[in-house]
Amino acid sequence: MPRNRPLEVIVARSAGTCFGVEAAIDMAEREKKPILGPLVHNPLVVANLAAAGIPILERYQDLDTLAGQVEEVVITAHGYPKQLKAALQERGITYHDATCPVLLKWVYSKIERFEEMGYTILLVGNPNHAEIIASRSYGTHIHVIYSEDDCDALPPISGPTVALCQTTIAREKFERLVDYLREHRFSDLKAVDTRCKPVKSQQEAVENLAQWVDAMLIVGGFESSNTTNLARISERYLPHRTYHIDSAASIDPAWFERVNNLGIGAGTSTPQHQIQQVERRLEELFPGQILIHRTARHDDEAEDASSEI
Repeated sequence: MPRNRPLEVIVARSAGTCFGVEAAIDMAEREKKPILGPLVHNPLVVANLAAAGIPILERYQDLDTLAGQVEEVVITAHGYPKQLKAALQERGITYHDATCPVLLKWVYSKIERFEEMGYTILLVGNPNHAEIIASRSYGTHIHVIYSEDDCDALPPISGPTVALCQTTIAREKFERLVDYLREHRFSDLKAVDTRCKPVKSQQEAVENLAQWVDAMLIVGGFESSNTTNLARISERYLPHRTYHIDSAASIDPAWFERVNNLGIGAGTSTPQHQIQQVERRLEELFPGQILIHRTARHDDEAEDASSEI
């Protein structure tokens, strides 16, 4: 039966791909060279590149074997360890660097500058994430932490310490671990929030939207750190009405019974056409009227958005 009132769908501000991901996709499509790992953590993007005939290789495969197979590769948006970049060059492999400009221009330089100043660096992020694996290669006195247990397991450290963070981490997690470190280990810890500007914008937008809609759809890959964090932020306000999907086909109309206002958020690796697929799928599923509102998109540039906390 038709709904008595329209379903209002509000797309969160800045939802979807950031400038870094868009530049990486453009480079991969232009160069058409093998990519060392998934270009971004979005299965739709990866599948489209593979369908275009672009090989997706193992990220950290044996480089001697690789040298006998290819002459050029593309490095993904998450970055690639400094030593492995040098190893590619030593083997005569040309690399096209699609690393996010925020990492190249701001995060790596901060790591190197703080080390020059004598700081020990505590990098807050997932130790298994490609971004953290690459970022830690730019320092020699650097420790990766992702939990309170990791903080407790740190070795004795003398001298000044500074905490930096993965560009896609949730603000709450970074601040929580910084507070824990200051309370239990390093009372004078310096902390710099190195989340990128698009991630900050998306997290703030989803947090604001989730507080007044009836349900939220978070669109993007399950392996995407920033998309997963958006879902976690939404779940604080809508613990039973937040749905993280990586495909429009996953939408279940039963989720939206008695829902009058539906929010949509999407991570920085989610292309606009994937959000539009979700909108079209909603229009197919609902018998009544749907009103879609797109809040103004902020095209955040590659600038240093870091701040001390």
